[in-house]
Amino acid sequence: MNDQIPTGSIDEVAVATEAARFIERGVVPHVIGGKEVGSLDGRSREMVNPSTGRAFGNVARGGASDLDAAVSAARAAYEDGRWRRLTPRAQEAILIRLAGLLEEHAEIIGDLDALDAGILRRYAGFIANYSANALRYFAGWPTKLAGSLPPAGPDYVVQERIEPVGVMGVIKPWNGPGAIFAQVAPALAAGNSVVLKPAEHTPLSATYMARLALEAGVPEGVFNVVHGDGEVGAAMVAHPGINRISFTGSVRTGQALAAAAAQTFKRVNLELGGKSPVLVFADADLEVAAAAAAGSVWNNSGQVCTAGTRTLVHANVYDDFLEAAIAFSADLRVGHAFDEATTMGPLITPDQRAKVERYVEIGQQEGASVAWRGSVGDSEGGNYVAPVIFAGVRNDMTIAREEIFGPVMSVMPFTDEAEAYRLANQTEFGLAAGVFTRDIARANRAADALDVGTVWTNCYQVTDAAVSYGGAKASGYGRSLGAPALDEYTRRKSVWSKNY
Repeated sequence: MNDQIPTGSIDEVAVATEAARFIERGVVPHVIGGKEVGSLDGRSREMVNPSTGRAFGNVARGGASDLDAAVSAARAAYEDGRWRRLTPRAQEAILIRLAGLLEEHAEIIGDLDALDAGILRRYAGFIANYSANALRYFAGWPTKLAGSLPPAGPDYVVQERIEPVGVMGVIKPWNGPGAIFAQVAPALAAGNSVVLKPAEHTPLSATYMARLALEAGVPEGVFNVVHGDGEVGAAMVAHPGINRISFTGSVRTGQALAAAAAQTFKRVNLELGGKSPVLVFADADLEVAAAAAAGSVWNNSGQVCTAGTRTLVHANVYDDFLEAAIAFSADLRVGHAFDEATTMGPLITPDQRAKVERYVEIGQQEGASVAWRGSVGDSEGGNYVAPVIFAGVRNDMTIAREEIFGPVMSVMPFTDEAEAYRLANQTEFGLAAGVFTRDIARANRAADALDVGTVWTNCYQVTDAAVSYGGAKASGYGRSLGAPALDEYTRRKSVWSKNY
């Protein structure tokens, strides 16, 4: 471990933590039926720190047989009712206890996310607390999910029951590994068992949080974790013992997953990519708008689905906005995730870095101009890329059409509202949008006109567990968070009884 984390102040922060001890115990295991186990065939793979480019440990590499074992454990837990037949108040107490454990261990979870995802340690605990907030919100639902009794006349009694779907398969991405309970919490609140496949590059926090779930009292087999690559995901989608899939990831993978799930009639909840527009009108507070728009692209090095990578600015304030965005970005410091002075960390893999660099080249080849480019300073070894602000971007350019998933911001002008809405909606994606204006009537018109799942006005990337979240068009379907999320994890059954 000592040669994987840099020396000096960073070493003092990282090596002595429980996160380091967690890694040093050996191969990071699956969690199946409440037990920590290796892969049945003994396979493992290296974990690589995006900040250094060096391996720091190994994780079990699962396959179809490991997935089958996890599904069997989840199915057994569901069938014998060890979770779904607990009293609603008992379920609520366990979920609240788990939320408390996540908060208590948030710094450790943040360290784990920094190690394998490159998420800045200065934000340690933010994502874990996001999961905890979701758990606290959904903990209140077991006591409120109940069937309705519509009038049926004197001859019949009718009950419309709300039931769990059974075993949920959850596939999570690598850009927010500690946020797994944003999807798992509603599944548990509805009474389901869960098999989770974390992203292959970011396994650490999933295993750690599974330990906390057992400590909180979640019964064995109710929450299972299987590590692995696309082989595990494909096996999950095809497995007859899994009733429904919740997937967060790329559009291409989501399309393939939905097509495969149709073969076994599984319902699928898809949270896919984005190319989110930020509309800045002439009356906006330009410093606020620039900080929100640029900050959303530099956040997590642009590896966020809602990153405001297409910023549409009224022509009258276009130059002033660019100046404000550049001024906001001038102090960005790209570096190691454990360095407290770092404000933007690495990308997840060398392939992702190369992909982002190709997009920067393509943008220049297609005629966009680099208004500002940051630097990676003296950072070495990691997957670092310099942030870029492009000016003179057209909506038909590749950098304006395709999701880059990196710190590349495209700024383009518009002349009136109609053009702004046309440009904003002229994309296959529909995840989110931002609107900056002092005119409340215009803000309301924009909210109506934008074909997206979430609209933020004079703010950006604000979330709450009580407010649903999801996309439109190629950004997916289904809602996570909020009361509507429970529809993704429940089914309804009508029961008629004749009176004698």
